[in-house]
Amino acid sequence: FVCHANNCGRVFKRAEHLRRHIRCVHSLDRPYACPVKDCGKRFSRSDNLNQHIKTHK
Repeated sequence: FVCHANNCGRVFKRAEHLRRHIRCVHSLDRPYACPVKDCGKRFSRSDNLNQHIKTHK
């Protein structure tokens, strides 16, 4: 499965991995916002947000 977004060309063995890649890398949709005041960072995946929150501790 090849990513054709923005001439990316990245290859995946599974369609679900291609879909995740497109959502995380090529989409501007970032529904997960950091709850720390004045941080403002947003993420496409909840696990990335959870990892980021650790940087505030």
